[in-house]
Amino acid sequence: MSKTVVIYYSFEGNTKFIAEYIAKELGADILALKPKKEIGTHGFMKYVWGGKQAVMKKTPELEGYDFDAASYDKVIFGSPVWVGTFTPPLRTFLSENEIKDKKVAFFCCHEGGKGKVMNKMQEILEGDNIYLGGLDIASPLVNEGFSFDPVLDWLGHIK
Repeated sequence: MSKTVVIYYSFEGNTKFIAEYIAKELGADILALKPKKEIGTHGFMKYVWGGKQAVMKKTPELEGYDFDAASYDKVIFGSPVWVGTFTPPLRTFLSENEIKDKKVAFFCCHEGGKGKVMNKMQEILEGDNIYLGGLDIASPLVNEGFSFDPVLDWLGHIK
């Protein structure tokens, strides 16, 4: 029996919402990444500081977490999209942990578009892994017409 973990960073709750749903549907473990120093969450400046970190490929220090890659066959990553890429906390996690010989997948939440985040994650996750695919979701917490159907369909393809 394979064991799955969902590893995610969420800034405003959208990615957390989807990560928790995926973990529940798959009976997977879940790991929330939390930076020791979070950027401010209000106003325009959150885009300035978050975008700068993403563009500069920063790796902020994370709060402690317990993760043993050898315990998992499948790893699903989740992140908001910042300036067309994944977030710095996820970059930190990937720099601190060797993800090798796994089935991997990626999902992202965004307000206006996924940019090149899927290509960037695929490049990072392929290599010594089997990349199962990606899913992008537009603002599930504020999208009145949001449905979990695309998420369930995607999960059916990556099982």
